[in-house]
Amino acid sequence: MLDTSDLAKFPFTKEASRYVQEKGIEIEELARDYSKIVDAAVKRVEEAIEEEIHSESADDMVEILSYPAAVMIVMQVNDPFLKRRYALAEAKRAHKLLLGELPRKSKEHLMDIAVGTFKWDIQSTREKLGDTEYDFSLYFTDYLRNAAGVSGDKWKLVNRLVLDGRVYLTTGDAARLLQEEIRRRIENRLEGRLEVELPAPIVQRIEPLKILLAQRKGEIAIEEAPIGFMVMAFPPCIKKLYDAVFSGQNVPHLGRFTLTSFLLNTGMSPEEVVKLFSQLADFDSEMTRYQVEHIAGTRGSRTKYTPPNCSTLRTHGFCISMDDLCKKVRHPMSYYRRKFRVLKTGKPPKKG
Repeated sequence: MLDTSDLAKFPFTKEASRYVQEKGIEIEELARDYSKIVDAAVKRVEEAIEEEIHSESADDMVEILSYPAAVMIVMQVNDPFLKRRYALAEAKRAHKLLLGELPRKSKEHLMDIAVGTFKWDIQSTREKLGDTEYDFSLYFTDYLRNAAGVSGDKWKLVNRLVLDGRVYLTTGDAARLLQEEIRRRIENRLEGRLEVELPAPIVQRIEPLKILLAQRKGEIAIEEAPIGFMVMAFPPCIKKLYDAVFSGQNVPHLGRFTLTSFLLNTGMSPEEVVKLFSQLADFDSEMTRYQVEHIAGTRGSRTKYTPPNCSTLRTHGFCISMDDLCKKVRHPMSYYRRKFRVLKTGKPPKKG
């Protein structure tokens, strides 16, 4: 069983939820009388934005209660990028804490969480194959559900030891799969509707988080752009589509095709384009990869597609905020090449 100090480490568990309910603290009280909890909640979100592992407070109650408070803050911001970022940060933290414990305690806590919160069909074992000693066996459906989110050939079922429908795992493997389950659980929680209105003192604490989030998203867009790739050279129509996808906004089918074909033709790899589209709420990894590779010409007809011309984009309402260069070109790629050259060399484009 998890004690209070364990709940502070793993506040997403069902036991932690019961602890919070038993405390019975109202949201108004939280803002008025429990400033330490609000401070810790804001810190959790800040650290998630910065991709840092949350540093624990010495007060177990503050740690436990700051988690649902942070969840409410993220739901209030309602940004898809932040939701994924926060869920991943909490899941990585749990993974680190699990593996940082003594081996016996690590295995006990892993079992408690896997069974008690996620209903895994998991058993302790001491099976050895070659130099590998396995600590757990997990029913294959639980394995497949979580291994799908982990990259690398070692996670393919064909590369695992499987006996009677059970996949054998080391503690490290089981903890990595549990990280995926935790991430998904928190993401699903964040997609729910915030049933309470946050008090003004908490809402005020959210505004600096929004600014930090916007700054970080801008930095990431620059950091992850391929070498030679220049967002500043995008025509206005493409920049609007790019910003919409990056911030998790819904984009119609033609807009997605236009952006995908444009990015592929400016040097982005299919994998990088898929990663960009992962910001969307309806993201389906396999389907997106198939569509992107089809547009890239590596699947299907093997034809690499180019974006629609300016006339088509204008007809469908994608042509916005035309600048002087827009009036001189008939295709988004022509705009990009000319603007790229200007920004790269500092020389104005040739006339005509």
